[in-house]
Amino acid sequence: MSTTPSIPVLRGGGAVLRHEDDALTLRRRDEELLIPLRAIRDVIPNRRAVSVELRVPAGGTPVTYRIDGVSEAAADLFAMAVGTALAELPEPDPSFDGASLVTTRSLRPPSLSAGAKAQDIASLAIAFGPGVVTLILTCVLVVMKGEAGMLLLAVPAGLVTVLFNVASAAATYGTFQMWLFPRHAITVMALRTRPYTGKAEEYAYTDSSGQTHSCYRSNFASQIEIS
Repeated sequence: MSTTPSIPVLRGGGAVLRHEDDALTLRRRDEELLIPLRAIRDVIPNRRAVSVELRVPAGGTPVTYRIDGVSEAAADLFAMAVGTALAELPEPDPSFDGASLVTTRSLRPPSLSAGAKAQDIASLAIAFGPGVVTLILTCVLVVMKGEAGMLLLAVPAGLVTVLFNVASAAATYGTFQMWLFPRHAITVMALRTRPYTGKAEEYAYTDSSGQTHSCYRSNFASQIEIS
């Protein structure tokens, strides 16, 4: 059994820094950076902060990523463990630029186009419209007939009708998507980004423009189809 201590995961200031295989992963609120160890010159602890300094060509401007508010003991252990891994790597050429190896993945949900927004509005109108209109007309007719007391029965019944209509619209739309997307959309394989946890898993895929997206599914497979 190995006696080498596990490399800690640093958490602080809304960011997470971890060592995975031959790279460091820095996850912020709206982005995730993958920093190969070959791109790193040094990892420097400073009490409750850790700085990851990249290799730059001779005379170049230093590039540093920093995480604050971490455990001081964890910062020291993390820097020592990563420093040991860095010492085993060959010394690169003086002109090597570590920043060229860093990749960034956006964690922001893609903004909806005008067409997509219009489609969402239309979907909501189809889902809620008929039931809400029926409920309003029923309440108006009941009041006009002088049977206001019947509202105690009409309103709950109308709300149940609205909920049934929404559920029916959602089921119909889901079935339509299952039929339409595989035939007319682009289907790709999305890969799970973390070891299986038994919860909603994060899967990542890259679209035709080169942008990486994330989706979440309750699935144990290492890769799934996304249309």
